[in-house]
This record gives sequence, structure tokens and C-alpha cells, in this order.
Amino acid sequence: MRTALWQLFRQSPFEGLKKHANLIREAAPIFRLAVLAYLDENSAEFESYHNKITIIEDQGDGIKRNIRGHLPRGILLPVDKFQLLWYLREQDKVLDGTQDALHWLSYRKTEVPDELVDDLLLMIEKVIDVLKSVHPLVEAADSYFQNFSENQRNQVKQAIRLIREYEFQSDQVERKLLSDILSYPFVNATSAYHLAELIRDLGDISNHAENAADMMRAMIAR
Repeated sequence: MRTALWQLFRQSPFEGLKKHANLIREAAPIFRLAVLAYLDENSAEFESYHNKITIIEDQGDGIKRNIRGHLPRGILLPVDKFQLLWYLREQDKVLDGTQDALHWLSYRKTEVPDELVDDLLLMIEKVIDVLKSVHPLVEAADSYFQNFSENQRNQVKQAIRLIREYEFQSDQVERKLLSDILSYPFVNATSAYHLAELIRDLGDISNHAENAADMMRAMIAR
């Protein structure tokens, strides 16, 4: 019965969620290149990638507004509307986070000490893993809500577990980096602050992805 009701809509909200998640996936390699350009002190390349992320984030906002504006009225949704909107909010914050981190980097040219570079790059890779994991989650959820099969529900749960694992790994690197940054003898305290806030911004990307995954878990709960 739920499947029949779902098919009454001209377009599932998950079509928009998949488009939005695809933008997050597209942003991942660009985000990595932007940080690498910053570390290489290549301002022109950094700004080029920064602008690309800004454009992608703006496209994401457009999709978000479209989803919110076209949710069906009434009680036909096979998921709780509040949960769906909260999920959308957290998924959008994942994309927002990439822009926020690059905005923050653009405010100041801070030289990253050699002792911190490897862990910073590791942190970036953990964030990239998170960015790439959102689209498979939405794809799996879309398939599940079309027929509610137990096999597809398990695929959604596996995608959720993967995002949680990536967030855990990101959190471990974040904690070490923050400790090392605050212990490092920077000549200028502003450099320490700039880098510490960057790490927190990166951590927030993973946190919002985990929040989205947790809300998806609630949406598929029986």
C-alpha cells in the first residue's frame, strides 16, 4: 500500500535528494584540490577551486528550496515529513561545510608547519570519504522506499554504518590535530587559531553527514 501511495507523486523527494547528494560527490575532488592549492601557496588555483565550490553550493541551495517547495501536502508521504526535512537540512550542511571551510581559509594566508601537514592531509582524506558516501546512502534509501524490501533496507543500514565509521575516523584525526596545533610554538597566535578553526570546520562536515545518516536510520525504522 505504501508503495502505491509513493507512486502517486509526480516526482519522489528522493530524486531531488539524489541530485543534491551528487553535487556533494562532485564537490569532493574539487575541495581536495582547493586545500592542496592553499598548502602550495597557489592563490590563483585556490580561488578558482573556491569559486567552483561556491557555485556548487549555490546549486545545492536551489535543489534544497525546490524539495521544500514541492513536498506533497497531506499524509501520503511514506516517511515522516519532519524527518525528511531534517535529513535534508543535515545533508545540505555537509555541502555548506565545504564552502565554509574554504571561505575560512581564504581569510588568511597561514603557513602550515611541516609537522602538521601529514595529519591535515589525512583529515582531508577522511572528509573526502564522507563526501563520497552520501550519494550511495540516498541511492540505497530511494530504492528501499520504492518497494520496502528487507535486502534494500540492509543496504541502507550498511551505508549508514559506513558514514558513522568515516565520522569516527575523522574525529580521531581531528582530536590529534587540535592537540598538536595548540601545543605547537607558533610565532603568531592567530595562525594557531586559524588552523584550529579550520580543523573544527572540517570536523563539522563529517558531523553533519553522521547526523544525516542517523536521521535516515530513523526514517527506515519500523
